[in-house]
Amino acid sequence: MYKRRLKLATAILVLVMVLLSQSAVFAQNDAGSGKGYAVKVYAGEENLELSLEDLKSLPAEYQIEDEYIYNSKGGVKSAKVKGVSLAYLLKEKAGINAGVTELIFKASDGYPIDPQPLEDVLSEDLKYVLAYEIDGELIDNDGDPSNEEIVVYRKVKEEGEFGTVFKMVDTITIDDEKIVEEPVVEEPVVEEPKEEPEEKPVEEPTVSVEFTDITEEYEFAKTAITKLAELGIINGVGDNKYAPEQEFTRAQFCKIMVEVLNYELVEYEGNFADVKAEDWFASYVGTAFKTGLFKGRSDNIFAPNEVITRQELATAVGRAAIQAELVGEEKMAKFIMDKTPFEDKASVAEWAAKEVAWLEAQGAFKGVADENFEPVKVVNRAEAAVIVYNTFFKE
Repeated sequence: MYKRRLKLATAILVLVMVLLSQSAVFAQNDAGSGKGYAVKVYAGEENLELSLEDLKSLPAEYQIEDEYIYNSKGGVKSAKVKGVSLAYLLKEKAGINAGVTELIFKASDGYPIDPQPLEDVLSEDLKYVLAYEIDGELIDNDGDPSNEEIVVYRKVKEEGEFGTVFKMVDTITIDDEKIVEEPVVEEPVVEEPKEEPEEKPVEEPTVSVEFTDITEEYEFAKTAITKLAELGIINGVGDNKYAPEQEFTRAQFCKIMVEVLNYELVEYEGNFADVKAEDWFASYVGTAFKTGLFKGRSDNIFAPNEVITRQELATAVGRAAIQAELVGEEKMAKFIMDKTPFEDKASVAEWAAKEVAWLEAQGAFKGVADENFEPVKVVNRAEAAVIVYNTFFKE
């Protein structure tokens, strides 16, 4: 079974009820000013309900005024940000200095945000900021100027990464039960080492792959194609060629998804009238169907030799991501096309919408789809490699 490289293990309890007047607050707001606060921070025994005025009035050592570079579907962008250091707020107001836990950011519109490691939030390099001004302007992402809003920014940690800007955050929660104090280290008892025969490490053979037809037009996919070929996920077409401009059929992409998840092949059970047991792809289709990666075009028609469209590919990749435990099914269900930047978002079929939206948020379509997704466009071999690589293998 596929083992994902990174698995967030958390049991965070999120408190989202509105605090009564006894909670620790910095300032009271007028009853008629929208929701009456910009952000709530629940950290240990400290429950802070902060208005924009509260944030602005904090001492200078809390304040950040800096330029933040971030990646978007439109390319690399920057913003001049004014706000409050989240790390400083946690340290000075809640006494949070270390621990193995995560912070939960909740957006007022319900858009899912991945838990943020406390280690990252407290990092001086990543510089998380509760921004109350962007490029000299107050923030209004919900279209209601009476609601006070912040946007959380952090510095880019890895080149090309997305997800460093979190809009409409109105609640930040930390579970104080997860805070782990520094352990007391006892002096170990030193024993004389026993001499053991030296073991030589077993070296994995490295398969070098270089295709000669990855022209400048397909340079954007070269890394993905090369890495997937070295892993044995995809194959060339012979004579050191990959044929990036050609398409994948549904049967061929079944094989790729089964290889990605490292599933053992099952015996084909004759599920479809157009897939015979002697077909080379029969076991792959059977495995993909049995595990839920692929569905037929109808109850008994799989269409193995028909080319695969972008939205069909996206649903298969999204299902595989759930099975690989890269994302939970409930979390993926919260992703909607309305939140994507695609201008043709309304043309994406309902059965593919959540997978397309989740993959877009992960940057899976970078270099493949920018302004428009084009859901029924046939995917070529270069684009398919990029989407698979970005989803499952990109560091």
